[in-house]
Amino acid sequence: MTQATKNKLINALERLLEGKPENRELRKKAREGKLKINNSTVEKEAGLSVGALRRHEDVQIMVKNKSLEARAAHDSSSTSPVEVLQTEVKKLKSERTQANKKKKEYLDLSRSHEKALARQAANHIKMVQELMEMLHESEREKAMDKVTKARPDNLIKGDFR
Repeated sequence: MTQATKNKLINALERLLEGKPENRELRKKAREGKLKINNSTVEKEAGLSVGALRRHEDVQIMVKNKSLEARAAHDSSSTSPVEVLQTEVKKLKSERTQANKKKKEYLDLSRSHEKALARQAANHIKMVQELMEMLHESEREKAMDKVTKARPDNLIKGDFR
């Protein structure tokens, strides 16, 4: 937690806020209007390793606050960081509502498929039972042996004798 590291981070934050980063990659993003101010970009601009900011909680708070202020300044519909966050909360709630609707839709679909599969399995078992009853009793044992040997994972349950 040296003062030199803290100064590098603060200077990097100031350059990012001005939109004049020294880092080539961040400069390109700034020109495209896609530059975001967060812990990662501040560390990159300062030329420090990933996670260098974790020991400077006061700078982390500063990054978060300045980032919100910058987003509020660029967002035409909101005038304060609180409004930016409220807009974000509304968006997230809307996304959660949509996700819950999809979840319910897929759950209902899954249950209907499960019921259809159960009906199909019941029809299959009934058909196999009727076919077995058509065979003579002496042939039933051989037929069942043939079926179970053909597929060891055979899950057909039923009373065939």
